[in-house]
Amino acid sequence: MANNKKNPQWRKQAMLLVLASALIAGCSSTGGNNNNSASNGGTPSGTAAPTATDSTPSTDPITLTYWTGLNAGAARSLKEYGESLFYQELEKRTNVSVKFDHPAVGSEAEQFNLLIASSKLPDVIEYNFTTYPGGPEKAISDKVIIPLNDVIEQHAPNFKAYLDANPEMKKEISTDNGTIYAFPALGTGNSNVSGGLVLRKDWLDELGLGVPETIEEWTNVLTQFKEKKGAKTPLTMTLAEFKSERFNGAFGIGVGFYLDGGQVKYGPIEAGYKDYLAQLSAWYKDGLLDPDFATQDGAAKDAKATNGSAGAFPAFIGSAMGKYLNANKESNPAYDLVAAQHPVLNKGDEPRFFTAAYDYRGENSAGITPANKNVERTAQWLDYLYSEEGNMLKSFGVEGTTYTLEGDYPKYTDLIVNNPDGLSIGDAMAKYLRVSTPSPGFVGDDRYTEQYYSFDQQKHAVKLFNQYYDNLKETRLPRVTPTDSEGQELSSIMAEVNTYFEEMFMQFVMGAAPITEFDGYTAQLKKMGIERAVEIYQSAYERYIQR
Repeated sequence: MANNKKNPQWRKQAMLLVLASALIAGCSSTGGNNNNSASNGGTPSGTAAPTATDSTPSTDPITLTYWTGLNAGAARSLKEYGESLFYQELEKRTNVSVKFDHPAVGSEAEQFNLLIASSKLPDVIEYNFTTYPGGPEKAISDKVIIPLNDVIEQHAPNFKAYLDANPEMKKEISTDNGTIYAFPALGTGNSNVSGGLVLRKDWLDELGLGVPETIEEWTNVLTQFKEKKGAKTPLTMTLAEFKSERFNGAFGIGVGFYLDGGQVKYGPIEAGYKDYLAQLSAWYKDGLLDPDFATQDGAAKDAKATNGSAGAFPAFIGSAMGKYLNANKESNPAYDLVAAQHPVLNKGDEPRFFTAAYDYRGENSAGITPANKNVERTAQWLDYLYSEEGNMLKSFGVEGTTYTLEGDYPKYTDLIVNNPDGLSIGDAMAKYLRVSTPSPGFVGDDRYTEQYYSFDQQKHAVKLFNQYYDNLKETRLPRVTPTDSEGQELSSIMAEVNTYFEEMFMQFVMGAAPITEFDGYTAQLKKMGIERAVEIYQSAYERYIQR
């Protein structure tokens, strides 16, 4: 099934243009210091809404405190997001300035916990609240964030219009009892699958080989790379990449929890996983799989992908594929890459398991805290990002500076695609826009990816990798929410399970444990409570269906 998702601007919903204009006017209809809704926070549908008490129009400037991680690309040029063109222009349009608090790159989870423990909350926290212990409802009961149903209903017309037109997405961003808890990053366009398996096309061409589709074809290609191209590590990967959906899907199982006909299963205890491990072990024994996969980091893998040591590897389309092609453009002009469809077992099968972002990204969603004294203005400010104008600003910046219009197509200027300071396209986007990583509003605009992916090989990859995205509806567990008690039990079970699983995965692949011990391994996982973990996810999934 092909992916037919539409462009994210929702241009066919012309009313959003009207609502976008109404937003700016709306900023003048709300009292800047009215905190009636902040104390109530907005309530789930069906309960009484808070009543505004301050009707004095206000366009006075306000300042919001905002906690969020600083994108690594942006951190190479900015000390904080307030220096970016995007936020400076957003302030001009909304009269809302932002004082940012950024945790150190890589320490977001730890710093988030410290922030919550401090009880000194900012006005807005940008985080993945689906990962909060006990889920978003627990975050609300812990007074970390407020419910937003009524706030959105009254003060976020663009976001409300989108949810009204997309009820399935409303279910995605709500808890089991119907509470909306954050302004999310929403994926649109055809870029949910941003990476996959990539091979040296110049080697394939030289050897007269086609791009492999089946596991048998992969085995042949990797063998030819080793024997005829002298590749020391025909297939190179990191251990973390084995935790993503790469080759396992060919064997009909997920790498973790997944759906099979509406039933939750855990891939590593299913029969297909034994066949998957056997295949990896055979590749390892035959010298087709990088022997350093368990210990090497991304930098070591990058080196092998570009210096001729490896002929196949997982790669992101932008940050890896583009980087590798650029690195060899002058030193090795023959160097070429090609994307491979997600592997299957039999010719003609459609991939049903592969790594992809959810339409609701989860991460970098903006929650409003109880400390916020300007809830309505904050909601209006965030809502602007769901309008046509706001999305254009977020994704393309300021006309004449970061883009020009060719007809109705926003074309990035040289400030982005040929940056005078030598910034890569990705780093320039991170400096001037807020488009290269998830953040409140829409992400994945096709017009952005068409220009970010400048090589033809990348343009081919994005189409290929996303071709079967809709198949994930059959197999991928949606963003379910365990209850507080379920979450605590699940955390306890999986801490032990994950440690044991990772240890045994490496032993099976490297041959330290024979595949004949697979039944004993699954028995041990069951003793550790994996079946109970499946039950918890099944219950959470059934509640999700009833939302």
